[in-house]
Amino acid sequence: MPKTFRILALWLGTSFRAAPGLMTISAVLVAARAITAPIQTYGVSRLVDGIASDQSSTIALGIAIIVGCLAISFVADGLGWPLQDTAQERMAGRVHADLLDVTAGIPGLSHHERPDVADRLELVRERAWRMGVGAEVLLWAFATVTNTVTVLALLGSVHPLLLILPLLGGARIWSAYLSSTRQQKAWEDSLPQERLVDRLIEVAKDPRTGLELRVFGLGKVLLDRIFALQTERFERRVAAARWGGKVDGSVRLVFGLAYAAAIVWVIALARDGQATAGDVVLVLLLAPQVDQMTGGIAQNVYWVGEVVRSFSRYDWLREYAKQNSWRSSATPAPERLTSGIELRDVGFSYPGSESAVLSGISLTLPAGAAVALVGENGAGKTTLVKLLARMYDPTTGSIRIDGVDLATIQPDEWRSQLSAGFQDLVKFELTAREVVAIGDVARAGDEDAVHTAIARGDAESVIAGLPHGLDSQLGKKFTDGVELSGGQWQRLALARAFMRERPLLLLLDEPTAALDPEAEHRLYEQYAEAAKVAAAETGGITVLVSHRFSTVRMADLIVVMHDGRVEEFGTHPDLLAAGGRYAELFELQARAYR
Repeated sequence: MPKTFRILALWLGTSFRAAPGLMTISAVLVAARAITAPIQTYGVSRLVDGIASDQSSTIALGIAIIVGCLAISFVADGLGWPLQDTAQERMAGRVHADLLDVTAGIPGLSHHERPDVADRLELVRERAWRMGVGAEVLLWAFATVTNTVTVLALLGSVHPLLLILPLLGGARIWSAYLSSTRQQKAWEDSLPQERLVDRLIEVAKDPRTGLELRVFGLGKVLLDRIFALQTERFERRVAAARWGGKVDGSVRLVFGLAYAAAIVWVIALARDGQATAGDVVLVLLLAPQVDQMTGGIAQNVYWVGEVVRSFSRYDWLREYAKQNSWRSSATPAPERLTSGIELRDVGFSYPGSESAVLSGISLTLPAGAAVALVGENGAGKTTLVKLLARMYDPTTGSIRIDGVDLATIQPDEWRSQLSAGFQDLVKFELTAREVVAIGDVARAGDEDAVHTAIARGDAESVIAGLPHGLDSQLGKKFTDGVELSGGQWQRLALARAFMRERPLLLLLDEPTAALDPEAEHRLYEQYAEAAKVAAAETGGITVLVSHRFSTVRMADLIVVMHDGRVEEFGTHPDLLAAGGRYAELFELQARAYR
């Protein structure tokens, strides 16, 4: 299907799928309302002709048309607007639900890493409300077409040459198209500045950044930068709007002069007996209606263009989601691991980047093992964790799960077998119970499971300190919300990670960085014992990223990474005996503690 037809079909389908009955009734009512004004004008012309020629039947016809149009307009207005508003609300709800569904359905994270894709996604979200009014614009366009056909028929009944006038008025459609195109270009060109302004505003108002902003006196710097970006953005958009206003004003002036000449001509025809008094009245009263009609078409061109462009972006998003849906990955995830996870010559570069973050990684993570990843910042540890969770596919090489390529396994099924805790945790501002329970949505209502996860995450003291225990609302954005320290949030995040009791892969990427070393060590010792039991049952693997060597020394396998490569691996005693990078880093940290 050609793209244009696909976009129009998406627009129509979304509108009528949101409210099929309301849209059908509304279409009938707007058509009725659209023809009442020109038909009523025709009734006035019949009334004038009847009075001028003293014909009772013509007078009665004129009055009947006028009264009938008033009645139709009254009923259409009384029923139409509420129905139309309801249809628009349902359309807006449908659009936002579809956008969320499509965006959340993209299994990978590449769209967050590419600036060009991020800009287009931001434009889709920012202009989503224009799709939300798509139902109203669709009805409006239908009404305009109906009104246009009626007006053309009435003008043609006076003299065919008068049909030239609406065609001249059609130049406003051209000017509106040029204006909307110029303004759209200005919006898209200023989108990077808009994203940066939004981010700077978030930084300025975020309590977490307030301390540094005040210490370093960055408030004025931020405000000046925001003001400069806003000024640049608005100047570009205002210039486009000013240009469009000049073009539209010039076209309207030419149209007005042409219509004035047409009225003089019809009056001349009437004086020569070639037109009636009613015809003169008809043309006079249709003059402002034609102007409104062409203006309506011009506005419709703008809004139809806006809606079409918005649905075009939505169509792009749907196509992008379809192309990046990993639909070919249909192999079921295993229920247990027998041999483990093998990385075969894995390399990876982030989208849009030419430099490799990981290169030539060949490694086996045995089933049931606790594996520690160590190395300096930027060594590629977190990226490797993301690949194991299949947030991305390797650029080169492959990851094998019991011999099966991870790229062929259904991503949602694989992730349902995972659990994770991260240093950059999400502070879900829900109740304490929900913050933990969402770690396993299927068991969110299981009170025992929640309490067990809290115990495993060493978060019992956090819950005990809350005013309403598990029912306490977290987050200062709420009236009774409780703000937690970084360590308390981290304990709840760990409890959330432990909601899944038997994951095949548990990823712990420095999830205890905000805890003191003793608390971290105690927590991992407790979990290591529980992990051994789980590993015996399912062959589950625990991958731990940490900078604290007192923690990683208990791992079955320690992998030392440097510059995106595996430099060495083995057990703690083996690596110390080898005297390589691990031994050097371990000694440096041990010396610091001594």
